[in-house]
Amino acid sequence: MGRLLILLSAVLATADTAAIELASGHDATIGVEVGYVNIDGYPSWTEGGYGKLRYDDDGLVLHRAYLDYSGRLTDTLNAHLVLEAYEDDVGSPIDFTEAYVEWRPVPRSATRYRVRLGMFYPRLSLENTGAGWSTPYTLSSSAINTWVAEEIRTTGIEFSMSHRPAALNGAHTFSINLTAFGGNDPAGSLLAWKGWSVHDRQSRPSDDLPLPPVPQLLPGGMFGHQEPYAEPFLELDDALGFFVNLEWRMGQRLLLRIARYDNEADPTVFERGQYGWYTEFNHVGVQATLPGEFGLFAQWMGGSTVMGPWLGEWYPVDAEYDAYYLMLTRAFDRHRVSVRFDDFSVTDNDEIPDDDNGEEGRAWTATYQYALNDIATIAVEWMSIRSDRPAFAYFGTDASVTEKQAQLAVRLRF
Repeated sequence: MGRLLILLSAVLATADTAAIELASGHDATIGVEVGYVNIDGYPSWTEGGYGKLRYDDDGLVLHRAYLDYSGRLTDTLNAHLVLEAYEDDVGSPIDFTEAYVEWRPVPRSATRYRVRLGMFYPRLSLENTGAGWSTPYTLSSSAINTWVAEEIRTTGIEFSMSHRPAALNGAHTFSINLTAFGGNDPAGSLLAWKGWSVHDRQSRPSDDLPLPPVPQLLPGGMFGHQEPYAEPFLELDDALGFFVNLEWRMGQRLLLRIARYDNEADPTVFERGQYGWYTEFNHVGVQATLPGEFGLFAQWMGGSTVMGPWLGEWYPVDAEYDAYYLMLTRAFDRHRVSVRFDDFSVTDNDEIPDDDNGEEGRAWTATYQYALNDIATIAVEWMSIRSDRPAFAYFGTDASVTEKQAQLAVRLRF
């Protein structure tokens, strides 16, 4: 608790300093989320265990504190920085999750252009649209966007173009995002060896993300040279990956995204205690406003991740993965209710003993929020996540595990 208060004070001090120096063309959002969690689960992956949840024990926690800053450098050039603070031992108390500059030339037609340079999230999530990549609908992100927050970040250059045809009365917008990026070569290690999770933590460059102690990762195991943690944002082979996103928006009623991610990593590379993982996926997302002003969100992701040399039939770690979620949300004045269902799986294609990474799972999440005012919101969330994962047997646990979490949180925005 003492460390929680010290960390919170440090973040607020940083945020206050930024706020004092703000001038025209500069903007900052400070966010703090604290609450009480009740856990019915297993040793958390954040502590080097095998559980799906972020926390081990019941108690008062600082979920996160962040500073989301945007500043105009010139009439067409802006800077964006997000600082994220946690009280765990996974990385530095405070580090950044995104840092980039963005060039937006003055539009002279129905076509708009944008260029981003730096480290940023690819344009995937439909949930995480708030400051600090937070979601205004739930406390925990879906399994898809939880993994994106854990392992996926693009460090490079993004070119975006959007067009609103006059022939369609300006009601439709078509966009394309093209990104070339470095880093992200170890991405996939956490998904294969830990599996899917559902939580609200975002990885930062300084984080050492714990891997579960499966037999093949222990000293003497086939992958015993791997550090007991993952660093997903490293560049290991000097090859560029790519991300492509196509988007159609019809006013505020419908949004469709189709994307392709490929890190182009060499799976035979091993540097700094980290293996290269060739990771790719396809993605489809739909957001729609239904009758009665209900919001519908749906995302699907499917791909593969492999590590090591080709052995004729498979790689030493050879996994395909698939996940989707459906979420309904409705705002009533100061109230918001959201319900989400997640389904996820990993198919293990290799035959390496003591390294079964197969998994099937599903999760239910229900969240109620009440906005006290423009600054404070109270949220209550219940979540149940069931996983059928043969690797649980390595830890003396049944292969089928159900974990539950209830939390009461206060979300502050300044």
